[in-house]
Amino acid sequence: MPYEILIPRHVERQIRKIPKKTVSRILDDLEGFADCPDYQRYDVRRIVGSPKTAPRYRMRSGNYRVIFFILHDRLVIEVISIRRKKTGMEY
Repeated sequence: MPYEILIPRHVERQIRKIPKKTVSRILDDLEGFADCPDYQRYDVRRIVGSPKTAPRYRMRSGNYRVIFFILHDRLVIEVISIRRKKTGMEY
């Protein structure tokens, strides 16, 4: 059963600033990961230092990083941030 993707309003504002072609690739990667959560295929890694009770993950998509966490009990992926690599190095 695929995961549902939640994109809050503040992330939608970030998406508006990204070129449409790049947004399309990012959303395709997110939807692919939601359908089949293969961590290696989509280059998803747990963020070091995130709490073990609610770990955060990052997914590489071109020059952008998608920061999110997964609610396994509700089958939900909630996106926290989408940033270019140069400004997302702390993640």
